Amino acid sequence: MLREALAAFDQATVVAGQDSATAAERYRQAAAGFEALLEAGYRNAALEYNLGNIYFRLGELGRAIVHYRRAERLGLSEANLAANLRYARERVEPRIEPRGQARLSRSLLFWHNDTTLRQRYRGLIVLSLLGWPLLLAWLRWRRPALLGAGLTAAALAVGCGISLRWQVYDEAVRPPAVVVARDVPLRLGRGEGADLALRQPLGPGIEVRILERRGDWVRVRLPNDQVGWVPASAVEAV
Repeated sequence: MLREALAAFDQATVVAGQDSATAAERYRQAAAGFEALLEAGYRNAALEYNLGNIYFRLGELGRAIVHYRRAERLGLSEANLAANLRYARERVEPRIEPRGQARLSRSLLFWHNDTTLRQRYRGLIVLSLLGWPLLLAWLRWRRPALLGAGLTAAALAVGCGISLRWQVYDEAVRPPAVVVARDVPLRLGRGEGADLALRQPLGPGIEVRILERRGDWVRVRLPNDQVGWVPASAVEAV
């Protein structure tokens, strides 16, 4: 199944410049193969990354960002992933920027917001293995340099641990999700008759947090802290 999906992907890239319809058909064949592998239990960062590339080529920004973010969470460290995710995010419309307070918080906590769970977990391990032996060495030799280095490494390790615990808790309470449908109205209440929270509908690729689920509707928070309701089918959890 993997070989067939990869072959379909390669065929699509070959004909993409000459026959867009055939390329789209091949891309969808490849996506079906990769999706079938995921449904069979193969949770793999490379599969998610390939799906992100396929959906980006098909013009489905929402699903591309979902799969790029899943690949990121599963630990894919390729530079291409970060570049592709950034490239896809730049094409999302409308652009919804964080408000002043949220932007300031993100700037101050850049090490928490701009690193992955796996990167901070590795940092926790490395800094712990470095810091505590230095402190034990200080207890024996009482050199100020050992104390300073040991306390710094231990403090950074504790910071990584707190950051990890907070993100796991925060995402369990408010799961991250991405809008995958087009022209999704954000409403003040559930139901098609509820007033609009925003005049402009949400486009695919906008990243949100799910605050609540009720039936076929979810209440979401946008990056600018605007809150409203959208159909559950319009978003996909990361």
